[in-house]
Amino acid sequence: MLVQFDCYKCLFNQVVEMAKNSSADDRERRKMLKKFISQIVEHADSLTPPEMASVFYETYCRETGVADPFALEKEKSTEIAHQLYGELADTVAASADPFATALRFAIGGNVIDFGATPDFKLSEVVGAVRETAALPVDEDAIEKLRHAAANARNILYILDNCGEAVIDRLLIEQIGTHKITLGVRGKPILNDVTRAELAASGLADLPVIDTGDRTPGVSMRFSSQEFLQKLYGADLIIAKGQGNFESLGDAPLENEIFFLFRVKCPVIRMQTGAPLGSLQIRQKFSHKDA
Repeated sequence: MLVQFDCYKCLFNQVVEMAKNSSADDRERRKMLKKFISQIVEHADSLTPPEMASVFYETYCRETGVADPFALEKEKSTEIAHQLYGELADTVAASADPFATALRFAIGGNVIDFGATPDFKLSEVVGAVRETAALPVDEDAIEKLRHAAANARNILYILDNCGEAVIDRLLIEQIGTHKITLGVRGKPILNDVTRAELAASGLADLPVIDTGDRTPGVSMRFSSQEFLQKLYGADLIIAKGQGNFESLGDAPLENEIFFLFRVKCPVIRMQTGAPLGSLQIRQKFSHKDA
């Protein structure tokens, strides 16, 4: 999905905050903001929203010398998720349908997002994830994912945010760790998972491949050839988060893909016809079967 007209408000809000955080000097802030605005003008017609974020943060990190602007948020997100994990694991174990319950919680964990939700508060995580046990989910989509995962031998599970990745373990274990390769971001971006956060998330023992770039999604333009080969070669792709949906939803892939996310912005609400905050399982069929 390329940048839509209604995305511009979000893009401008994002770069204003980034410029504000880049320096204590107002003149330097203005210079940074002008760079971001010129990038919007140059690239917004040809890039997806996650790719635009990659362009902004590449500039921000280079100009400020800050390699990982959300390092503290990542650490706190992971810590809170670990505090909640035992309770969620017990709920899954006691459930009449552990797969469906783990799936709900995995989607619910997608609420831990400092990108799509600028006013997001870590203090709200526990309640937001707990509530997912009672929120509606497309039951047919659950069964389709269950069937696809059971029959796939080579699954690429693309992670999204720190904290969320801790909760993803519940679903990964239901599917079977022996089938799964994890996909992560190649460089720090927002509070998204890179290789550096896998051990703290409890996922260090699984095979992993990173995108090689900073996009908070999967860029068909910027990702490494190694990652793209893995993407093309997977029997099944499970992609977590709205950024992966925005960047891969229109990608010309032959694989069957399931997108697991919560609707967080009006543009995605309009595209999906689903209410804000809802739990989504969106299936993209193989082009070979079309």
